[in-house]
Formats: sequence, C-alpha cells, structure tokens
Amino acid sequence: MQRVGRVAGHVSSAPVRAAPAPAKAEGEMIITLIGAGNSGHVCAALIEGNTNGRVKTQLLTNNPGVWKSNTPRVTFPNGDVQVGKIHKISDNPADLIPQSDIVLWTGPVTNTKDIFENIRPYLNTQKTAIGTIFSQGLQHLLAVRTFGPDVRFFALRNIPWLCKLIEKGVESVIVGPKSSIGVMTINIPPEWVKKELEPLFVVQKMGKWEPVMDMLPDFCPVVFNPANQIIHPARYWGLFRSYKGIPLAGKDEPNEWLYRDMDEVSGQVLAVLDEELQALKDAYYEATGAVGCKSVIPLALRLKQQYGDQIADCSTMAKMVGTNKAYSLAKTPVIRTEDGVSPAPNHRVVTDDIGWGLCALVSIAERLEVMGIRTPTTMMRMLIDWHQKLMGKEFLVNGRLTGRDCEELVLLRPDDPLELVAKPQFC
Repeated sequence: MQRVGRVAGHVSSAPVRAAPAPAKAEGEMIITLIGAGNSGHVCAALIEGNTNGRVKTQLLTNNPGVWKSNTPRVTFPNGDVQVGKIHKISDNPADLIPQSDIVLWTGPVTNTKDIFENIRPYLNTQKTAIGTIFSQGLQHLLAVRTFGPDVRFFALRNIPWLCKLIEKGVESVIVGPKSSIGVMTINIPPEWVKKELEPLFVVQKMGKWEPVMDMLPDFCPVVFNPANQIIHPARYWGLFRSYKGIPLAGKDEPNEWLYRDMDEVSGQVLAVLDEELQALKDAYYEATGAVGCKSVIPLALRLKQQYGDQIADCSTMAKMVGTNKAYSLAKTPVIRTEDGVSPAPNHRVVTDDIGWGLCALVSIAERLEVMGIRTPTTMMRMLIDWHQKLMGKEFLVNGRLTGRDCEELVLLRPDDPLELVAKPQFC
C-alpha cells in the first residue's frame, strides 16, 4: 500500500510537462503498466512475445531500480517460460503516459482513485485507452468522473490468471490460466477488445488461446460480482472476531492461511452476504432491467463452475472455499509482534473489499431506498462497521453512508441516475 501511495504521490507532484513522444512504426502500439505486483510482472513478461514485438511495454513504478532486468520472465504451469521486454521504465508519468496507446492499472483497487486523478494531466482520452486488470465496485463511474465522458475505458471482471510473484523485477509464475474473462468498455468497440486487448493476456505458449475475452452487456456483472468483495470481509471477520485490540496469541491466533479450513461460522456469514448481494442485484434488475444482472449467479454456483474438481468438498460454503486448491496458497495478512498477531488494517484484503466493495453495494441499496425499494443489507453494514473500526475510518454513521471518509470512495450518490450502475448514460 505504501508503495502504491508513493507512486501516486510522485505523479501528483510531477510538473505537467510531457516528454516528446518517440516515432512509432506503422501498427506499433505502446502500453504502459502502472504498478508492479503479481499481475504487473506477468503482463510485463507476456506482452512482447504475445504480440511479436508489435506492442511495446513501458512501466511506471516508484522504484525503477528494483527491476534488475528489462527482460522479466514468467513460468507457466507446464514449466514453459516466456521472456518479455520492457522498453522504458520510469517513476515520472510525463515520460510514459503521453505516448501510450493503452494504460493498464494493475495495483490495488483502493488506490485507483489516486492513480487516475494523478495521471489525468498526462492522458489524452482521444488517443489513449485506460483500463484496470481487475475491476470492482463503481470504477467505471470513477473513470468518467475523472477523465470525462470521452474516456476510453475498459474493465476486466477478473484477473486473467492465478499468478504469483517469485522475484521482484525478475520472475513471476502463472499458477493457472482462466478459460475466459468478462470485459466491459466505455467508448471502445468490441472489435478493439478482440484485436488489441485479448492478445496481451493469453497463454498461447501453452498451446492455448486463453483467456478469451467475452464482452459484457453492462457493468452489472462487475459491480455485483460474487467474489472478493464478499469472501474477504466474511473470512477476515471470522479469523479476528475475538480480537479486542490486544494481539492474539497461542491457541487464539488465527489460521495462517486465508482460505484453507474456513470455519463454518465464517461460511455462514459468507452465505448471508451472498444472499444480500443476490437480493440487491435482483432489486436493481427489477428497477432498471439491466440485462447484465442475469449473469450474476450465486457464489456457490460460481465456485463450482469456475473451479470444478479443484474443490474437494462442496458440502457447505465454508468447505467449498476452504478446500479449493486454487485458493490454498494465500496467507492471512496480519501484523505480528512478540505479543502475537493483530489484523492488518491497511492490507488490500481489508481496504479493497470494504470501501470499494461493500460500501459501493450499500450505496446502491440506499439509492434504491430513495425510490421506495428496500433490500436487506444487514450483514454488509455489520461488516463495514467492524472493519472501519480496524481501519480508523468512518464510512457508516448510524448505519448510513454519511461518514467523513466516504469522500475518498466512489459511491452512487442519492441524486445519481440509478442506471449509472449499469452504464454511463452516454454509452
């Protein structure tokens, strides 16, 4: 989180002065990756080979010195290796953004607002498409509010692969590719997605053209996605529900693994969260007819469809999450001292999925309520309240999204057209 904050800080303090754009060969494109975490490393290793060098990769990072090589590599599940090429690395957005055809944000959802606002002076919406490798909440509204109605924006519903960073600036690994991912756009036609975007992420070296990008009818499958935004709050609360401000030690320490062996209490809370999410989605569909809602399926069904035999036990929600091999390597984020462990309030498991997950959903529920449509969000609000106390934030006050820190979020406002959740009105 501090790393991304420093990137945003540098961007905001840099002078609004663009470096001269170098000449490009016909058909050549330039993509700038922002952020250098797991998915950023994989992108840096894939793009050069996937496009036969037609798309040149640049990297905006606060610490260029970490990159020991401009030829990062990624290892596939079958052991094959692909080596990429970074043509330019900088910590100054003026060096990279103006000449970019595509800008891809690969960092934490919670930092998207700062990043968008701070690269805005350098981004020409007529020339450059900007997108997020994982979209959650109302990021499409943020794009319009930040860059204006002409923004060319794309949002991936899911990260294209399960992946892991092995060595910073050197190597990453794809644990498992996905066969398809959903994408939704603003001012970008489907033909561009298939021609320019899809090839960047495929694992063709494994003999497969996947993930295939499927165009979504609207942003509802992103906004109401039964994924991290409900799984993480339920699980993290379950792990630390006995925490009273004093580090947990001995038998009271939470599980080392974030998902493995999820307890049934956490699973029941997750099941209730999913019920509330599905009810909210159904209420939104009844009010607007947004067809994307039809593809938002319950979490249990999504897990079975997406992970299949990687799940050893499907008897309960807790067992489905806790025995999913695809989830097995994630560790519980904690702050460890000699006295024991405490929650990590600034970890993205907390910040992404509360402010940019549950709060966004509750803001939609409150907007529906203005229209006389009530939908239950009791569990959502309980978990927001519990997590905001850990974070030292104030989103909910007396159960309503009127807290002082709501300004840092992207929420549906009481006077916003309800249809904005699905699609900006000018699309």
